[in-house]
Amino acid sequence: MSNLLKSMAITFAMYSKIPIRSFKWEKENMKYCLLFLPVVGIVEGIFLIVFSVFFYKLRINPILVAAFLTVFPILYTGGIHMDGFLDTMDALGSNQDKQKKLAILKDSNSGAFAIIGGLVYILLYFAAMLTFNSAVKIYILAISYMLIRAYSALALIVFKNARGSGLAFEFSKKSLIYTNRAVLIIFILLGSAAMIVVNVNYGLLCAISTFLVFLYYRVKSFEEFGGITGDLAGYFLQLAELVVVLVLALAP
Repeated sequence: MSNLLKSMAITFAMYSKIPIRSFKWEKENMKYCLLFLPVVGIVEGIFLIVFSVFFYKLRINPILVAAFLTVFPILYTGGIHMDGFLDTMDALGSNQDKQKKLAILKDSNSGAFAIIGGLVYILLYFAAMLTFNSAVKIYILAISYMLIRAYSALALIVFKNARGSGLAFEFSKKSLIYTNRAVLIIFILLGSAAMIVVNVNYGLLCAISTFLVFLYYRVKSFEEFGGITGDLAGYFLQLAELVVVLVLALAP
């Protein structure tokens, strides 16, 4: 199997719960791992559309549908990004210096801010999903999974790592920086364009909102932590998904 396919297998094994053979984390096998992060989002989006159509055909209670679509992204990823979001909420809530915040990110224990942040997140996401009454919004949400992961992967390549170590650092260090950067930018442009093609108003709102969350992520990460980490990447991904869902819920 080529290194390209091995990179894809490693990415899916790491960032999804799809049963797939993984490979040893060697430099040659990790060159394109970040390149395939948006592809993980594409598969997630396909599942979202299939499940939504299935539930619609069976006329499942909308509350149950909203509940499932709320937990679906967590089930699909195994909670790896939500873990980063919760750790980040603990670190930000501590009001400590940068080094202490970085230490909190590595702490496996969940503090009060993580629990509160998780509850607020789930409540807002669920309430927003209850308002989804058109296939157009589902399509745009499905595309956003790819778009957000393209931004996340790009950040791991171009932004300073706060620790100079860790999983995120390993992925970025062993990637083909210029090749991956170019392809990820293409993913971002295609994702944004696809949203707009589905619906001009909704698409523009969600594409702009995702970009603004990306800018916020850059500023906040450097200000609070001195750079990005794997946990902060998870925080960005979850925050961006929540913002897209809320924008779609609030859009007329």
